[in-house]
Amino acid sequence: MKYIFFDIDGTLTYDKNGQSYIPTSTKQTIQKLQEQGHMVAVATGRSYHHIQEVTHQLGIKYAVCDGGHGIVIENQVVHIKPLDHEVVNRLILELYELQIPFALQIDQNNCLYATSKMLCDQQIEAFEQMPVVDETFECINQDCFKLFFKLHKGDEALIKSVDASKIMRYFPDQLAFEPDDKYGGVVDFINQVGGNMEDVIFFGDGKNDISMFEKIPYSIAMGNAIEPLKQMAYFVTKGVQEDGIEYACRYLGLI
Repeated sequence: MKYIFFDIDGTLTYDKNGQSYIPTSTKQTIQKLQEQGHMVAVATGRSYHHIQEVTHQLGIKYAVCDGGHGIVIENQVVHIKPLDHEVVNRLILELYELQIPFALQIDQNNCLYATSKMLCDQQIEAFEQMPVVDETFECINQDCFKLFFKLHKGDEALIKSVDASKIMRYFPDQLAFEPDDKYGGVVDFINQVGGNMEDVIFFGDGKNDISMFEKIPYSIAMGNAIEPLKQMAYFVTKGVQEDGIEYACRYLGLI
């Protein structure tokens, strides 16, 4: 039995005209992998709230989510860990000092919370969603799963408390400080299920998969992956829209 982890965006799914699609061949391949006795899971930076539609469509019951901080086994959340309080507190104090608007996600409902002071008295519309403005909200020492802040591309050097150049930029003027340790999450998952890391296979395509490719020998790059991943990959398959998942699984003898 192998433990086969898939990234979601650009690996299991592709975007067309603003809509996300899963190739039919991918759905069939996931089913065949499970029928062969392999444990199939997603490993993604997405929050648990944002993976459920995909995992439900594919019948996947296992996940490493929230950038490695979340573990799901048999559709049950084992845990979702918040960001380190000390690091978040340092970043918050720096954002206050620089007068950079920010908001916190403090639960798994993906709601953002802020005060007028945190938002620098601005109307922020570029965040993942409009923050709930609560003037009694205390952001210091708060459990935080993501921290969104407004910062234009090229201004990352203003931030000293964390390496802002490595923070995910989902919009031109916004950064999302969030967990980024999918490999640590996979190790945690394997320990939870009593597996072995040498039996892990990972499929990915993007920048946030680099650490996985550095540490997991059997890493498969999609044909649409960034070039650094292709250079590091054990095998480069076809693109997600070219039945790349099925092609690789047949090549590896998994189905």
